[in-house]
Amino acid sequence: MNSTLPTFLRTLRMGESTSSGNLSLVPVFHEQNIEPDYITFEEGLKSKLLEVQELEEGASVNDILLRNKSDQLALLFEGEEFLGAQQNRILNVSILAKARSKQILLVSCVEAGRWHHEHKSPDDQRFKVANRMHYARGRAMENSAVSMNLDTQKAYRGNQSRVWHDIEEKSGRLNAQSPTAASDAMYAATETSIEEHVRTFTTAPSQIGSIFVINDEVAGLEIYASARTHKQMLPRLVRSYALDAIDADRQRENGEDALSKYDAVQLGRTAEAFVKRLENSWIKQFDGLCLGQNISFKDNRITGSALVHRDRILHLCAFASQETRDEPIELHY
Repeated sequence: MNSTLPTFLRTLRMGESTSSGNLSLVPVFHEQNIEPDYITFEEGLKSKLLEVQELEEGASVNDILLRNKSDQLALLFEGEEFLGAQQNRILNVSILAKARSKQILLVSCVEAGRWHHEHKSPDDQRFKVANRMHYARGRAMENSAVSMNLDTQKAYRGNQSRVWHDIEEKSGRLNAQSPTAASDAMYAATETSIEEHVRTFTTAPSQIGSIFVINDEVAGLEIYASARTHKQMLPRLVRSYALDAIDADRQRENGEDALSKYDAVQLGRTAEAFVKRLENSWIKQFDGLCLGQNISFKDNRITGSALVHRDRILHLCAFASQETRDEPIELHY
């Protein structure tokens, strides 16, 4: 599949963009649009066929347990946020888990100041799904850290200290207060503005992906195996990119005018240039955590990854890299 990914990217089609303030979305289409033969975390929680909890032998900051009680594969996405248990976490890498299985998930903590259950009932101590992904800028940094650790340590581990530091800085800019230093507080503090963005963006028939543009630059690309999965995930994606858009808007210098909105042609060209750069980036393949292969993309301006199973791209995400130089990666277990 490694050699066919550039072909997949070359055959993406883009639709007309939509904008909400300084956040724009360019829809992505492709002939691959399967009927899902998997359940997502959100679907599995509703049906009570998926459970995610702390490890049975004792909680670990960067490891949690997925129990798939269904007869289907379970597909969980990089950047999904799990709420509850002893602290909130985000998933380091997309994973396709076998039916009727238990699987350790590699995660990063996004709530530095809590290490205890808030409920006594075992059922209530399991994780719930957040209504958003981790914000895109944070995902970009973690994606880059995981890619570097795969190269050097052969491990899907991120940089926990940097995650906490970035949340602290972003929370300060957004005036978000949390007694446990949870990233959740930023979404609560900006909820009204975020939901305005969510109401603006809808999916088109057969749309399997979206490219998000903040101000005049692509922030990220998200592609799924099916239009149905993309439709389910879009509100969660919009909330995560909207948080970065709000942050970027507030960081403008006092008195600086807002950037002019791109027209559809300009946005399309910007999105196409990002995909072309991704197509020409460095690509390396690794075994997935359970089923499939993980493909890492990397150049000096883009970081990304894709989960591939049986020549199908189940999830592809790519971000504008925030790094201007290589940094040492701190492993946490």
